[in-house]
Amino acid sequence: MAGQIERDFVADARAPGAARAFAREALDDLLGPHASVDLRDDLQLIVSELVTNAVRAGSPRVQVALGLERTRVVVRVTDSAVGWPEQRAASDKDPGGRGLPLVSALSATWGVRLVQQGKVVWAELAVPAQ
Repeated sequence: MAGQIERDFVADARAPGAARAFAREALDDLLGPHASVDLRDDLQLIVSELVTNAVRAGSPRVQVALGLERTRVVVRVTDSAVGWPEQRAASDKDPGGRGLPLVSALSATWGVRLVQQGKVVWAELAVPAQ
């Protein structure tokens, strides 16, 4: 990923908020004033959901990486937790289960791949034309 910016976080209750702040700052570094409010909001929500999933899955650390590939911002969240994230249909009474459907709805594409010690969940967001 050209111009990748990454940061590691201790996977605790503060990690999603810290990762959102990092994503906002990294997006400013990558796009400057060209980042739309919608892109900023969508990116922060995606990062928050993916980091929350890693924390809930029991990973001790999580890495968030952002980069620009042509006309897309790519976010990668790497963790060492066992298991594979799956979308599920949450009912109105379920306290969770909406994260991956949100990621799917807000991103151009997303996926999961295994790495040596864990997995990477990635999402691509289109950068609106100026």
